[in-house]
Amino acid sequence: MDEMMTNESLLAKKQREMGFLHHFHHLGYDLIDLGVVEKFEWTQLSHDDLHLMLNRHKWQSGDKLFALRSDWTNAIVRYRKQYHLRADKIAYSGPVYSLLKERHQLGVETFTDSIPKQIEVLGDMITFMEKELDLSLSVAVVSHNKLLKKILSPRELEDPSVRKFICERNQDALKHRLGANHPLIGLMDKAPTEQAGYLKENYPELTGHLNELAEWEATLKSKNVDYVYADMLALPNQSYYKGIFIQLYGENQTEPVASGGQYTSSSKAFGMAINN
Repeated sequence: MDEMMTNESLLAKKQREMGFLHHFHHLGYDLIDLGVVEKFEWTQLSHDDLHLMLNRHKWQSGDKLFALRSDWTNAIVRYRKQYHLRADKIAYSGPVYSLLKERHQLGVETFTDSIPKQIEVLGDMITFMEKELDLSLSVAVVSHNKLLKKILSPRELEDPSVRKFICERNQDALKHRLGANHPLIGLMDKAPTEQAGYLKENYPELTGHLNELAEWEATLKSKNVDYVYADMLALPNQSYYKGIFIQLYGENQTEPVASGGQYTSSSKAFGMAINN
């Protein structure tokens, strides 16, 4: 009986994967499959490569560095650059391995600086999750990478203690670390509904980013997500996010069922992945 349940679970997982690839193939996405072992040249490692390397299974052979794929977006960007891939929209599926766990992802990427086209890809992913996976999205959290970069100095932003206290929303600890008059404390003193206004008033140069944040928030609300929350204090979970980043949650779930955001490739790009 246990073996039969295991077989059924495996078949269901593979069917979801094939269903995902067929679905996005019919929407005009190019499908891509890459090897799970990646090869690097020490002299050609980017900042994002180095950052991701800290959490990878890796080994060295001669003057080459090898690692298990820990992130699809990073792998696709490097592949696209190396082989001059011209696809505008890509769909993929497969495992990623970090030092702590293995995940199986179903994801999409679009390589365009057009916000409406990026939003269209987000809509394609949400529609698939709701109609094909029967997922009811309860919460969406949308944030912008540029906000905290303006409020915090580079040294403060890279401080592990500061990052930990921000994630915990530990205002007392941040006051002790940064000082009671730090602008981050001023932002945290405001109610969430007043934080965008506070930033516009004190950092008018952020107005464009805040308007972009409001546009994505409105888009998510139009996709029948129960609750959409614009978080001015969120830290991106990937170093390569350069603009909007989003996390989607199912009902009564504490871990996002999907996440993604804007990043810079040869042009501004956007990706979203389901943790299957």
